[in-house]
Formats: sequence, C-alpha cells, structure tokens
Amino acid sequence: MTLSVRRTVAVIATGAALVTAGCGSSDSGPDRAAVVDGEVISETDLRSAMNEINEMEPALLEQELTPSGTLTALVQAPVVLTYLDGLGVRVSDSVAKQDAQKRGVADPADSTLEIIKLASAISTAQGDGKLTDDDAATLTKQLQSLDIDVNPRYGTFNPQTASIELTTPGWVTPLNAAQ
Repeated sequence: MTLSVRRTVAVIATGAALVTAGCGSSDSGPDRAAVVDGEVISETDLRSAMNEINEMEPALLEQELTPSGTLTALVQAPVVLTYLDGLGVRVSDSVAKQDAQKRGVADPADSTLEIIKLASAISTAQGDGKLTDDDAATLTKQLQSLDIDVNPRYGTFNPQTASIELTTPGWVTPLNAAQ
C-alpha cells in the first residue's frame, strides 16, 4: 500500500469509528436543538414553532420569539404544564389548535401547540391567582434539575434563570468600534 492509500484508509476508518461511536444517533444529529432528559427537541420543531408563533395575527405574545426564546419555551413547557395541571389549570391540544386557527395558523405544528398551551396556562394561572411566588420557586427548582444539553448554536442553559441564553464562543472576537 502506498502512503496516500494508507492515509485515505485511515481517514475512512476514523470517520466510520465516529459514526459508530454515536455521532449519528438521534439525540446528537444535525437536527438537534437540545436534548432534555433524553428527549430531543429538533431544530425543525423549533423553527416551525418560532415561525408560526411570530406569524400569528393577532400576536400571541407581546414580542416576537427568538430561537433561544423558542427553545426556552419548548424546554420549559412539559414541566410547567404538568405542574399547572396539578393546580387545576389545563389547556388541551384542541383549545390550543382553535386559538392558532383564530390567529391565522391553519395547521399548527405540535411544537407551536406546546407554546400556545404554555402561554395560555400561565396566563390563566396568573389571572386566577393560582401561581404564587412559592409555585414559581418550585418550578424553577424542577427546571434546574433537568438534564439539558443545548446545541451551542442556541446558547447555553442558565440554571439560575432556567432559560437558554445566547453565549459568544471563546473563539469569536468582538468587533471593536475603534478599529
């Protein structure tokens, strides 16, 4: 074997080893925005929810969702909705779908429905006085206990705020306006 053939074989072998070591698994693939306690939130779901929520008229939220804000909502939704369900605050998929349709989204993605349910449940709980400071503290603790792996494209999970925050990678040098 010549040297260039050996190098080619070595590169192919290394690539195969990486694939079989898990680089192609469902929780680390190219469509992964985050993995929360083993459950994948895909970039496709994130983009669908963000685009559909931002296109709603009238708007569901006061401000447009950003990718990190959408991911935060999708990470928090299962925990918050389960907790609020325990307080008697429930928003069904059918109610969320009707809300989306009234706002111009005919066939909302499941991820969009999760964010609608989250916003509606929080609003209802606050309006009914069912969401106290103690409840907020309990929810924060539950969110902090999650095992969250965020795709660096969207930032990092900040356990203090239980949210995804944008971060600047260490290799990026900020532009100095004086230069």
